[in-house]
Amino acid sequence: MFGLVGIMLFIPFTQTLFDTGDSKPLDGAFEKIEHPQLRYFSWERWFSEKFQNKFNKQIENNIGFRNFLLRFKNQVDYTLFRKSSANAIVIGKEDCLYEEGYILDYTGKNFVGKSFIDKQLEKTKKIQDFLKKEKNIDLLVVYAPGKASFYPEYIPARYHPESPGLSNYKYYAQQSARLKLKHLDLNAWFIAMKDTSRYPLYPRYGIHWSTYGMCLAIDTLIRFMESARNADMLNPVWNGIRTTDSLKDADYDIEKTLNLLYELPHETMAYPDISYPPDTALYRPDVLTIADSYYWSIFNSGMPEKVFGNHEFWYYNYTIYPDCWGDNVRYVDHNKDREYVEKQDVILIIITEINLYRGFFKFVDKLYNQYFPDEPTDVKYDYKVWYLNDDYWLKNLIHRADSCRMTPAELLDRMAEDYALTHDSIYY
Repeated sequence: MFGLVGIMLFIPFTQTLFDTGDSKPLDGAFEKIEHPQLRYFSWERWFSEKFQNKFNKQIENNIGFRNFLLRFKNQVDYTLFRKSSANAIVIGKEDCLYEEGYILDYTGKNFVGKSFIDKQLEKTKKIQDFLKKEKNIDLLVVYAPGKASFYPEYIPARYHPESPGLSNYKYYAQQSARLKLKHLDLNAWFIAMKDTSRYPLYPRYGIHWSTYGMCLAIDTLIRFMESARNADMLNPVWNGIRTTDSLKDADYDIEKTLNLLYELPHETMAYPDISYPPDTALYRPDVLTIADSYYWSIFNSGMPEKVFGNHEFWYYNYTIYPDCWGDNVRYVDHNKDREYVEKQDVILIIITEINLYRGFFKFVDKLYNQYFPDEPTDVKYDYKVWYLNDDYWLKNLIHRADSCRMTPAELLDRMAEDYALTHDSIYY
């Protein structure tokens, strides 16, 4: 037994020493840790323990067969305990995988309050009307689907999905209709098609819509823009549909982050063959899209470059694509939001239920301040915008509210009121 343990310990050491090869790289976001370097040693770092802490971390992250060993552990956790090793990934009933934020919104556990959403939508409506009337620019809001809303039956019982409260999505959709905000509710549309769709609209092991669902959304989005602009745009032509259980990455992107030894059994998914026959006589609007990750599949499909004129994608209203590739990074200059908006024909805001607590990524708020600078400052609302656009603070808010036996909306209101007592403004 002692010899066997010694051999088991010696094998990873041999791989580390001679670099004999390891299993495939891990998926997901990981901090790259360099190999241990003795030249980092100094007596000052030794006595402050900086050297020991860094050296230990370097050894742990570069041990031989680390990737295989992690995948082995993850496989054991998943197979025996249905436990996820990936951050914020929830294994639901019948192995349906979720990101927890979608569940929190569906169940209403991260509802941020009616007053915040009312103010956000009132600002959006005012800008939408102003841009259309004064500039002939269409600001369009699109509520992308959410997996928890689409598959509530697979949510684990510990989240009590059978009795959801008022969610951010439900209230946004309700108030958007009341205000007659020009919007497209793809979430409601997907739910309505759930029992009649010929092919899956959501993959069991993916977080976003299926490739088939995305193609349907593209077709509907173009028609929505055509209606808003009263113009004929280039529409996709469906040349056929291929079905296979060899899935594209986007259709099992959550599964990949679990980093298991073996792939899970895949369902059969549909992959449409779509083309865009060129027609120079059709209208090609200049479009700015502010969106979360749901837009990536549309962006990467090639649709924007074929259907739109000039086009930029502001990812979370922060980085600009297609300019950000490789080592090139271009950030949004919010001091010029108004200037850039007025060069467009259409502004698309695309957001899914997991992000609705943020508002519209501060885009509406910053633009509103530039168009209506003389509006009275609402410190409590501005505090909420600043607070909610940080993932860490949202998690902290939910935890604190639970410990205080309050809802997140109630605690957020109290915090905003306390802040307004001592501050005249807040910069976000």
